[in-house]
Amino acid sequence: MPVVLPPGAGYLGKSRRRISASGLVTWERCPRQWHYRRRIGISDATVPEMIIGLVVEDALCGLYMERFLTTEAMPSIATWVNFSRQENGLALIKSEQSVMISDMASIRAWAESIIPTMVTEVQRILKERWDKNPWKANGRDIAEVEDIRIENLLRGGIQLQLEEVENCFNANGGPHLEAYRASGDPFTVPAPCWDEEPVKPGMSSSRTAATDFNQTGEITAWEAWEIARPWVKDPRIAAPQRLFHPEGWAAGEMDLVHRWDGSVRICDIKASAGTSGYSAGLANQLRFYQWLWSITRTHSGRPEGGESGGELSGLEGWYLMGPHRKIIDLMDEETLASESERWKNIHSQMTLSGLHPTHLAPADPAPWVNHAPGGKALPVEDEVAAKALTCKRCTAVAFCDDAPKAEQAKALAALTPLELGSPENLIQYMVPKPPCTMISQIPQRLNVKGEVKGHWGPLSNHYGEEVRGAAIAVGSTNVVIEEMGADSFGEIPQGTELALLDVAPGLWRRMTRLYLDEHSEIKPVDETGDVEFTRLGLIPTKANLSGQIVSRGGHSGVNVRGKPWSMSTCHLWDGESIVEVVAFGSAITRTFQKLQVGDFVRILAAELGWRDGVPQVRIDQRQTRLEIKEPK
Repeated sequence: MPVVLPPGAGYLGKSRRRISASGLVTWERCPRQWHYRRRIGISDATVPEMIIGLVVEDALCGLYMERFLTTEAMPSIATWVNFSRQENGLALIKSEQSVMISDMASIRAWAESIIPTMVTEVQRILKERWDKNPWKANGRDIAEVEDIRIENLLRGGIQLQLEEVENCFNANGGPHLEAYRASGDPFTVPAPCWDEEPVKPGMSSSRTAATDFNQTGEITAWEAWEIARPWVKDPRIAAPQRLFHPEGWAAGEMDLVHRWDGSVRICDIKASAGTSGYSAGLANQLRFYQWLWSITRTHSGRPEGGESGGELSGLEGWYLMGPHRKIIDLMDEETLASESERWKNIHSQMTLSGLHPTHLAPADPAPWVNHAPGGKALPVEDEVAAKALTCKRCTAVAFCDDAPKAEQAKALAALTPLELGSPENLIQYMVPKPPCTMISQIPQRLNVKGEVKGHWGPLSNHYGEEVRGAAIAVGSTNVVIEEMGADSFGEIPQGTELALLDVAPGLWRRMTRLYLDEHSEIKPVDETGDVEFTRLGLIPTKANLSGQIVSRGGHSGVNVRGKPWSMSTCHLWDGESIVEVVAFGSAITRTFQKLQVGDFVRILAAELGWRDGVPQVRIDQRQTRLEIKEPK
């Protein structure tokens, strides 16, 4: 089933390094766009649509986890609503209305009765997330999202699921009816249910007795709902609920998996009618899931026991606005094998993009394809113009040297303050003045030599991951070496004088660090040939930069040790290159939080760090100085 443990916690588990379905879709739209969005993490200004889809999907998945009462009327409120409110420390809501579940008509009546409170809760979450977002699109506001829009999306998701229940009822429960009646959900990874304990990835479930199922006779509407409930991502589980490639370089998180009819159908929820050019990615997204499904049936991270669900029989896109059910053809075995090789090659290209200044994923935009409702592609009449439309919607059209000149000029004009007049003046204004340097001059990879001391063993990095580390020494100078991410470098060879090649310099807790990843190499010095080495005492660890803020973001969560963490980010552009600037925890100062896209800043004495193989500069709350400049 979809929930399996990763082959090992580590750097491949991070979305910027691992290939995912959404990352693949972005890459196939344009590899250069993928580089800016995924590799260095530039985000777009948030618009309501970015949040609506996530929240509505969560609400529907919570609804699909419902189990009806059988001996009394069902309150007209979804369990998800009060779960969500409780998670935010809000009072629970009690419903004064209820519906007795007896047939399909009563299930429809109950589903209709819960919509108002679901809409209210979705709107509350939308406003909360909108208010917390550090970068919003000009002229857009979450207040423009009317209740009727959310209501129609929810009603679309309810209708599509009730079609499944109706089909299950008409099929007399399908092939698993007797198994449900005997012992409850029979699958290896059961469909999550509010009335049962959550099943964490890799854990076997403790199924509840099927006390509410009939023992004999025709199926009831209650039983049809219960059997037709799909697997969904359980909101009570913080751990990733994904399919992981056994080697760790690919993963995907599905929305719904239906198994009631003896086969498996993977479905993806879209909170739209499917009319935009982004609908072009649905087929590749679902076929990527098909591939992951095919290679994880014997995954060591899967729990044992139960039924697998049967053969994969279908891929579906659920467009809620309509609603529309789009069927995607499965790949045959030959196509599956060739796509696997192609995706592996794409992943290799992804890992190299930005590794060195000369390495950058190519700019190769796909044509923008409009669609009719339901995700039906419309013909492209002018391919050059259609490619320009793809560039127009790119996060980094202002910074891409291969972007259409007209679109690049518009994007640059939007970044240029009135005081500076023209984009040419903007570029000239951002030429750094001492002590600042160009972002491109940040040292990326270097070579050192010395004696590796200490046990190559575990230590905790700034993300709370367990990585391996040691030290390299020359005379009285010692420098810590560590993996850039968990399991990102192998074992260190024996030898008294070793060369560390293609390692990344940085600073953490005011101590020099050298980071190793899969691109680094360690070998005896006498086997290196003509290599330029950097002395340990001269390793660069700080950066002085200036430029314009072109993106804002932030994240928070819980690390592998269960401790909360937070980070706030921005991206700095100096007219030539872009680098991510990040502040962790207490380094998120009031000044950093006030940064807005368009601000001109100087960042002095920032720590040099790394994120998934590319440079990142970090704020030290004691030593880094952040100055906001007024254009003039």
